[in-house]
Amino acid sequence: MTTNRPLLWTLSIAVALLAPAAGAQQAASRAEAQESDAMTDRARQLFEDGVKAASAGKWADAHAAFLAAWGLKPHYQIASNLGVACLRVGKPRDAAEYLTRYLREAPATKVQERQRAEASLQEARAQVAALTVRVAPDGAEVTVDGASIGRAPLADPVFLDPGRHDVGAKLDGYEPQTRSVEATAGGTEAVVLDLQRTPAPDATRARAEPSGSPAPEAPRGGERTAVLVGGGVATGLGAAAGVLFTVLANKRAGEAETLAKTLRPSEDRNQCTTRSAPPECTEQSKTFDESRVYSNVAFWSFAGAGAVGLGTLIYAIVSGPEARVQVTPTVGINDLGLSVGGVF
Repeated sequence: MTTNRPLLWTLSIAVALLAPAAGAQQAASRAEAQESDAMTDRARQLFEDGVKAASAGKWADAHAAFLAAWGLKPHYQIASNLGVACLRVGKPRDAAEYLTRYLREAPATKVQERQRAEASLQEARAQVAALTVRVAPDGAEVTVDGASIGRAPLADPVFLDPGRHDVGAKLDGYEPQTRSVEATAGGTEAVVLDLQRTPAPDATRARAEPSGSPAPEAPRGGERTAVLVGGGVATGLGAAAGVLFTVLANKRAGEAETLAKTLRPSEDRNQCTTRSAPPECTEQSKTFDESRVYSNVAFWSFAGAGAVGLGTLIYAIVSGPEARVQVTPTVGINDLGLSVGGVF
């Protein structure tokens, strides 16, 4: 059985590369026998099944057999036969990949086999585009249309069907990149992807925050709203109280004035200044006193409402999300106030 292997191997190579069966040599070299022995028994059987199917023109069966053999033993000789089978079943992109790998790995001494593989590769290349992908750093995963095709550096060009494709690269600790290319049949493209390291969280936060003294943190929205609403209500109540007591003060002042005209009918005589002053004089004095009290209450109500309103306004400006405000007290000989400046 061992003595027949060189003959079968030589015949298989000749048929798979479309060489005439009658031209197969009857004896094989020692190197070819060693290459055949490198395959597993199962892969060898599948390979021989593919050769038989190819010699019968059953390229779909040949493609399936060669593909299964390649899955068991990715030997360069299987790559050449699989590449030809892919070409015959209408898969020029796959054909270009397998034939390119064969030409990269096959010994230079296989002159005729390499020539036939190069001819088949040219036929496949006329139908697809060749893309050279360079990625830094090495080890990054390279993808085409989201599917992984290996890690950088890639040993061979990437072959693409005509049309638009997205070529990307990703690596842990680096920002992923993607480039779009328009592939044309027979064309050649080049893509360079230089991945940049992902910024550390501390560095990202440092870039986001401005330098210098940090601005005062604005209160949370709920607290700020409560203060503004409370300040507005207090201001309104103070102003309403001021109006009310002003009305009462004016009313009592009017009543006191009426009593005064009753008790002093002429300009020359005031009954309330005599020893026998009538009881209405006491009522007049009481009315005037109430008018002054109401007037004072009205004044301080308006003053309090104004102070609360001003404080609420300043708080609204200072506590805004974009506020950059500085409040400084100002004291003079005859004045007292606040200086407000900044960005509102």
